[in-house]
Amino acid sequence: MPVPYYHVIFTLPHELRGFTRLHQKRVYGLLIKSAADSIIKLAADPHYVGGRVGVMAVLHTWGSNLSYHPHVHSLVTGGGLSPDGQTWMPARDNYLVPVNALSKLFRGIFLARIRRQFEEIHLPESIWQKEWVVHCKPAVQGTRTVLNYLARYIHRVAITNSQGRIQA
Repeated sequence: MPVPYYHVIFTLPHELRGFTRLHQKRVYGLLIKSAADSIIKLAADPHYVGGRVGVMAVLHTWGSNLSYHPHVHSLVTGGGLSPDGQTWMPARDNYLVPVNALSKLFRGIFLARIRRQFEEIHLPESIWQKEWVVHCKPAVQGTRTVLNYLARYIHRVAITNSQGRIQA
């Protein structure tokens, strides 16, 4: 769609990495769905967009230093459809939603789903008080640039042939 976009990144705190690695099949889906649902819910608030935004999300499981670092990159429309689906409602200039509110909402949605899916596991209560990291910025480098960045990770391994060296 020819509209502005935002690049939104949702990161799990390091305290959940071991748990996530042990339960990848179940947790990865919850992670992506929780990220998308939290941005959709907050953007629907009339104080922000007031409509239904579009979201494309990609799971990354490693950081730039090749450490296990599960996080979700999302490309989010800079506006949304009105509740009746008839009107485009643009986001304010360079502002989609407040990241602090988005971070808290994401944390709440994700942890509630984890509690429902894993009734037998008790995560530390401190994880509820910890501030979770969410970044949200306009895709000023261009939508195509962000799409290309995300696309490279869909069918990619952490180490490519060009990054490896054999030393004798």
